[in-house]
Amino acid sequence: MRRCASSSEPASVRRSLTRCAPQPNDRASSPKGITSLVARAVPFVTRDGRKGTVREARSSDARACLAIVAEAARERPRTLAVLEKELWKPRDWRKHRIPWGPHGVSLVAEVGGEVVAHLNAERGRRMVTRHSAEFGITVTARARDTGVGRALITTLETWAREYGITRMALGVFPGNARAHGLYRSLGYEDEGVERAGMVFPEGDQDVVRMSKRISSVPPEQQAQATGTRGYDEGDRSRDGGG
Repeated sequence: MRRCASSSEPASVRRSLTRCAPQPNDRASSPKGITSLVARAVPFVTRDGRKGTVREARSSDARACLAIVAEAARERPRTLAVLEKELWKPRDWRKHRIPWGPHGVSLVAEVGGEVVAHLNAERGRRMVTRHSAEFGITVTARARDTGVGRALITTLETWAREYGITRMALGVFPGNARAHGLYRSLGYEDEGVERAGMVFPEGDQDVVRMSKRISSVPPEQQAQATGTRGYDEGDRSRDGGG
């Protein structure tokens, strides 16, 4: 079953992670260079001026990440594609955590030393889907509309470029306007609707599928080449949240 995102569970929820054999376009699992080093600990500033960091998830993040998922699982209308009785234990979360590498990545966002959001992405496992990755993101309620989700997804796209991934995909519930707006502001486009894509105890739930083509050139370099600006304070009034 495809996943829903933001607030949504990681893309690997309810699935065991099966490693793929490296393909010709995969880079080394421990890439060298500034890009990989920066991507593992990317600083950002929230909209209210607090300092944050996006980094690779660690085993010690299990309880904090699971608390965020449990909070989202209780929300109505639903924003998370998982039932409370399906929630993982810390050992399950650690098992499915994905180190930064050619098969996927698990990221967290910290603000003031506290984990406030996390994201999981998995690359396609077949040769014909290795160009694409699916992700899911969950942000605690008190950290939404602060730029945390944007920082996570921007770092995710750095990972995608590093491993030659050219398409990112996700699903979002139609009623989750905040998440939908965020994704659209980052260049994700609607592909269609999965009618009754999920079934909850209270009834069917449609899923809006979204995707984005990832350029090998980072946005800041594109802006320099075209003379346009990147995301700044002026964009925030149009931002969908996160």
